[in-house]
Amino acid sequence: MNDAYTCQDCIDLLLDYVDGELAHELRARLEAHLSGCQPCEDFLKTYSATTPVCRRVLAREMPESVSSRLHQFLRDEIGKHPAGR
Repeated sequence: MNDAYTCQDCIDLLLDYVDGELAHELRARLEAHLSGCQPCEDFLKTYSATTPVCRRVLAREMPESVSSRLHQFLRDEIGKHPAGR
């Protein structure tokens, strides 16, 4: 990617960002975009609020091993088929 992130670039990085797994340089570039893009900042707020709720529900309704495998499967699928591409 070049120095400037597009909104799509940011969306593709949000899962790792919210999970605290984004490399420092990528995190800084993402945060630079977020500071100047209100729609992406709003999306992040909604995404950040939704993710913990989904995790709590999943953890209550299925064994942790299944929840972990499902989480990894979804991360892999998102990586294979980014939205809008």
